Amino acid sequence: MLRLTPMSMASNVANALAVVGFLWTEVPTAPLLGWALALFVIVGLATAGWLRTRSLPPCTSASPRATRRAALHAAVLALVWGFVPAMWLPEVGRESQLFLGVVTTGLICAGGLALSSVPGAGTTWVVILGGAGAIALGRSDLPTTPWMLSVLLGYGALVVFAIWSIAGTLEARLIAEARADRQNEVIGLLLRDFEDTTSDLLWELDASGRFTHVSPRLAAALDLPERLQQRYRAERLLARHVPRDEEALRLWQCLRARLAAGEPFRDLMVSLQTPDGARWWSLSARAVQDSSGRRIGWRGVAADITDKHLALCRLRWLAHNDALTGLVNRTEFRELLRVLIFRESEGPPAFAILALDLDGFKQVNDSRGHAAGDLLLQSFGRRLLAATRKTDTVARLGGDEFAVLLRGPFEGDELRKVVERVAAKILAPESESFEGLRVRTSIGVAVVPEDGADVDTLMNHADIALYAAKHSGGSRVQFFNHGMAEKERRRAALERGLRGAVERSEFHLEYQPQVSLEDWRLVGFEALLRWTNPELGVVSPGEFVPVAEEAGLMQEIGAWVLREACNEAARWPADLRVSINVAAPQLSSRGFVELVLDATSTLSPRRVELEVTESALIDDTPAAVARLNALRTMGYHLALDDFGTGYSALGYLRHFAFDTLKIDRSFVRDIVQDEEAQVILETILAMSRALGMVTVAEGVETTQEADLLRAQGCALLQGYLVARPLAAARVPEFIERWHTERLRFMRSDALQDAA
Repeated sequence: MLRLTPMSMASNVANALAVVGFLWTEVPTAPLLGWALALFVIVGLATAGWLRTRSLPPCTSASPRATRRAALHAAVLALVWGFVPAMWLPEVGRESQLFLGVVTTGLICAGGLALSSVPGAGTTWVVILGGAGAIALGRSDLPTTPWMLSVLLGYGALVVFAIWSIAGTLEARLIAEARADRQNEVIGLLLRDFEDTTSDLLWELDASGRFTHVSPRLAAALDLPERLQQRYRAERLLARHVPRDEEALRLWQCLRARLAAGEPFRDLMVSLQTPDGARWWSLSARAVQDSSGRRIGWRGVAADITDKHLALCRLRWLAHNDALTGLVNRTEFRELLRVLIFRESEGPPAFAILALDLDGFKQVNDSRGHAAGDLLLQSFGRRLLAATRKTDTVARLGGDEFAVLLRGPFEGDELRKVVERVAAKILAPESESFEGLRVRTSIGVAVVPEDGADVDTLMNHADIALYAAKHSGGSRVQFFNHGMAEKERRRAALERGLRGAVERSEFHLEYQPQVSLEDWRLVGFEALLRWTNPELGVVSPGEFVPVAEEAGLMQEIGAWVLREACNEAARWPADLRVSINVAAPQLSSRGFVELVLDATSTLSPRRVELEVTESALIDDTPAAVARLNALRTMGYHLALDDFGTGYSALGYLRHFAFDTLKIDRSFVRDIVQDEEAQVILETILAMSRALGMVTVAEGVETTQEADLLRAQGCALLQGYLVARPLAAARVPEFIERWHTERLRFMRSDALQDAA
C-alpha cells in the first residue's frame, strides 16, 4: 500500500479534476468545489504520511493498529468518492451519468485491487463505493435500474472475492518466504557448527615428508609447534607420540609401510599419546602428483575416533563378559567348555563344572529393589572369585545363575576336596545374610567325561545336580548321578503340565472339616488343592507344589485357590469359615493384600483363615509380617501351619501373634504310644494357651488320639476321624448330617467321662 500511495493519490487527483470538469455546468459550483477540496485534503494528508515513511527504516511487518488505520482511511476516501454518484447521478444528463458510472466502476475495481494486500481495507472500499452506486441507481429513473443493480452487486462481490483470494495468496507467499528464510538460517547455523566441531582435520605433506599444512586443531591436539613443522619430518614428530605397547606399534608400522609404498589408504587407525591422554585417530590420504605423475607429497584428513574406538572395545569386552559382575558370560563360558572338551577328548578328564544359584535372590529384588539385587550379584561374584583358584574360570550365566570351571587334572578324590574347599567359603553361615535377608546357595557338580561329553549335556547335568541340592534343603553340594536324570525328567514333565493347568481347569479343591473337641461343633473346612493331569494322572500336592513354586506358577495357582475357596464358602452357613493355604511366593508378592481383598469380597474377613507355613516366612520375614499384620487388622484369621517342623518357629511366634497354631501330624500320630511325643504336645499346647492362640491338631485318625488331645486342652481337630477330604459338591450333605455324627461323638465322650 505504501509503495502504491503516490500512484493512487495521483489517480485520485486526475479523476477528481475530470469529474469537476465534466460536471462544472450541470451541478451547483459551490458543492462541487467543496467536494473537490475535501478530496484534495485527504490526498494531501495521505501523501504527507507517505513522505514521512520514506525517512523511516524499511517496514518489515504491519501491526493490527496500522491495518485498522488503513481500513479507516479507505472508508473515508470511499465515502468522499461515493458522495458524487449518490448525490448527482440522478440530476445530470445521460452522458454525465455514463461518465460517473464508468468512474465509479473503475474506482471500485482499481481501488479494490490496489488495497488487496489489506483485505479489510479493500472490502471496506468496495462495499462503500458499491453502496453509493446502488443509492445512485435507486434514485435514478432509468428503466434498466434493476438489471444494473444486480450487475453492480455481482461485480462488487466478485471484486471482494478477488481481494481475499489475492490476500490469501500473498499471505501464503510471505509465510513461505519466512519459512525459507528460517530454514536458510538453520542450515547456515548447522554448516557453521559442523565446520567448528567436525572431527575431520586437514593435513598435507611435501615430497620430503614435512608438514606443509596442518589444521590448527590438529596441531594443538598433537602438540606440534609451528616452528617444528617445517624443520622435522612428520614421521619423526609423530613417532615420539606413539605409545610403547604392542598394538600401538603395530598400527604405526602399518602407516609407515603405506606411506613408503605410496599407496592411498582410507580409515587407517593409529594410536598417539597426546596432552589429553591416549587418543586414536583414523587417517585417510592419497598421494599428490605433479603434471608428470611424480609424487610430490600427501594430502589427507585425520579424524579423532577415540570415543568410537573405546565403545568398540567395550562392545568386544561385553561380548565375552557380564556387564554387571565383570565375570565371563554364558557365551564365552560355553565356548571355553567346547574347546576344553575337544582337547580333553584325547586324554584323561581334567575339569569339572559347578552350577550355583541364589535361593533368596527374588526376595531381595522384590523387597529391596533391583539396585540391591545388583549389589548382591556383584558381591557373590567377588566371593566366587576369592574362593576359586587363578586357573579356574568363574562365569555369570544370567539372573542369579553362576558357574565355575575347575581345571585339573584331578587324581583320586582331589576333585571332591577342591569342591569342598570352594563350598566351605561359599556356603559359610555368615555368607547367607544380605541386608537382613537370608540368601542361601546351592551347588551342583558335573565331571568330564563321566557326566557328559558335550557342552549341553554337561550344563544340563550340572543343573540337575543343582536342583537336587536345592530339593535336599539347599546350602549344600550335590554331585550328579544318573538317577537324578529321571527325577529331573519327571520334574520337567510336571512343570510342563502345570503351565496352563488353571486355564484347562485341571485343578479342583477338596475340603476337610475342622471340629471343636469340646462339643464336636463344626467350625469350618480347610481347602486342599488337588491336580489331575490327562497324561500324568493324579499328582499329589507334595510333589507338584514345590515344582510350581520353583517355576514361578504359585502366584497364578494360589490366586485361583483363593477365589475358588471363597466362592464355595459363600454357599455355606454363615458360622463356618474356610482355611486357605498361602504359599511363600504369594506372601512375598507386593500385591498379596490386594489379591486377598479381591478374592474374599463375597465373604466376611472373619470367615477366612489364611494358613502360612514357616517356609513362607523364612526368606522375607519383615515384609511378610507387615502384610500379615495388615490382613489381621482387617479381621482375617491367621494360622501358622505345620508348627514345629522348622528350626525357627518360636522366633516367628515372638515376632508375630497368630490366631491359630496348627500342630503337624508328625506330633499327633505318636502321642498314644510315645511319652516324649506327649511331652512335646503338652509343651506346644501350654505355649499356645499362654499366647492366646487356638490350636488345631492335624491328622487325627483315632478316638484315642482325640481323647488325649481333648484332655491336654487342644481346641480343634482335623483328620480322618471326622472325615476324609470332601469334594465341593459333598460339603452341603456333610453339613446336614454332621448333627447326627456330632451326637454320636458326644455320647461317646459322655460314656468315657462316666467310666
